[in-house]
Amino acid sequence: MKENQFIEKHTSSWTELKNLTDLLDKKGISKLNSKQIRKFLYLFRKTSHHLSYSKTHFPNSDIVPYLNSLAGRAHNHIYAVKKGSISDIFKYFSMDFPSQIKKFRAYILTAFLIFFTGFIISLIMVEINSENASYFLPNNMIENINWEMNNHDNWDYPLMSSVIMVNNISVSFKAFVLGITLGIGTIYILFYNGAILGALTGLVYHFGNPFTYWSLILPHGIIELTAIFISGGAGLIIARSILIPKEYSRKHSIIKGAKEAVYLIFGIGLMLVIAGIIEGFFTPLSISPGAKLIFALVTAMGLISYFAIPYFINSKLQIFK
Repeated sequence: MKENQFIEKHTSSWTELKNLTDLLDKKGISKLNSKQIRKFLYLFRKTSHHLSYSKTHFPNSDIVPYLNSLAGRAHNHIYAVKKGSISDIFKYFSMDFPSQIKKFRAYILTAFLIFFTGFIISLIMVEINSENASYFLPNNMIENINWEMNNHDNWDYPLMSSVIMVNNISVSFKAFVLGITLGIGTIYILFYNGAILGALTGLVYHFGNPFTYWSLILPHGIIELTAIFISGGAGLIIARSILIPKEYSRKHSIIKGAKEAVYLIFGIGLMLVIAGIIEGFFTPLSISPGAKLIFALVTAMGLISYFAIPYFINSKLQIFK
């Protein structure tokens, strides 16, 4: 093929790639829809092939530096690594994370309902017969709690609280990762661990002191359990991306779903760190159970306020429109 024929044949695709690259330079990847992104990637690969062809057949032509520049600009948008900054971190935790919670609230609510269903079923079963706790609680956990059935003073509540915390961190990780099992593993983890907490709670109502129990569980547990529900929601996002790709190919749907799910993990990690600090420094304090329950209420109100940020901002924007 002669040079002028080559240029005439492919000029339209180079122009289209240039236009998409200009759009990326000005507005970023978020402003392109899925069809435009697929087209951009296709044109980049095609232009890269044209560049190789030109270097071989028209090495002294002006078309070589032109295509080299065009492919280089497109390449930067595909492989560029965005450097993080303090402002990006602040923006993520102050705006992006609660906005993602709002966006995927249906998945998170579903995760909560699965967990709560397990909690209620096991709680009722243990309330009917305390021996049913063995269906949900491992024998070593029951032995480590080391209670005396009719003596509340022998309950090791701090140990129980620590066991639950360690378990919840593990559950958060598993609920997220097991989304890859089409959501089956995520559903099982949420339901079963809800049942564990329900069984333990049922035993406390049979033989322990519920007031003391909740005063040691809730101060860190509200944040910790919320992190579990978000992790479960992230796992369900991955499952949905596999099962229901919608307008995407299955491969691109999985990539998109994984990115959306992973984007929640950093916020979940911070929540678990905060819960761990509360568990380590506040829960052991020698203050009244009532004061600890008030603190738990404050953490709940704080979480609600934090997750309400996107709703608050949207309402402000509506006022100024």
